[in-house]
Amino acid sequence: MRPVVGHSSQHGGMTVKFKVMALAALVSLGAVSVQASELPDGPHIVTSGTASVDAVPDVATLAIEVNVAAKDAASAKKQADDRVAQYLSFLEQNGVAKKDISSANLRTQPDYDYQNGKSILKGYRAVRTVEVTVRQLDKLNSLLDGALKAGLNEIRSVSLGVAQPEKYKDQARKAAIDDAIHQAQQLASGFNSKLGPVYSVRYHVSNYQPSPMVRMMKADAAPVSAQETYEQPTIQFDDQVDVVFQLQPTQSQQTEPAKAQ
Repeated sequence: MRPVVGHSSQHGGMTVKFKVMALAALVSLGAVSVQASELPDGPHIVTSGTASVDAVPDVATLAIEVNVAAKDAASAKKQADDRVAQYLSFLEQNGVAKKDISSANLRTQPDYDYQNGKSILKGYRAVRTVEVTVRQLDKLNSLLDGALKAGLNEIRSVSLGVAQPEKYKDQARKAAIDDAIHQAQQLASGFNSKLGPVYSVRYHVSNYQPSPMVRMMKADAAPVSAQETYEQPTIQFDDQVDVVFQLQPTQSQQTEPAKAQ
């Protein structure tokens, strides 16, 4: 968004307020998030500072599912529990802490077959999900392989993220503030004015979302090279802040009326 400049001037004891026509147009179109009612009556500048910070992922979140069918619900549950227990043991052997594992999500349901428009109960199905936070990304591929070998037959998702997102959010916010100040200083200097205090600030909260890598993979899926599937894209943190600065006259502007007298 382009910065907007507003100003006022004195003529014959009467104050005449001027507003750049672009401001009214932008406000009416919604391009400027600062409303006209939020602007000062005196000279001012409106700027919008933006920034993006790229972060290299250092954690991954896995959601892996086991789906087992059996004649009765107890049998289906036991098979699912046994497979999950085998995988949990594998995770422990590979240095994954218990606090980074969630495996309590379990459901059982009837499994029907449909013949001649009728539903026939053929057994029960147990579904259990294991979620794992991986803090050593070099182990990501082996942990996924271990899940499939343990009998967990569906990889629901693999998402990359960062362990300390607030650090990158703070960096992006500071850069956006610096950008808004830099724009305002350049404009004030260009119009032979001095940048005054901040009149108002509107902050646009940006949400951080981990980067999804694999939406779904089944045990019988076609093989894909680990390098192609698990490349580590950077994660972008965006920020924006709209600021209204008041303008102050320079020393030369203050002395001009005195010289005219």
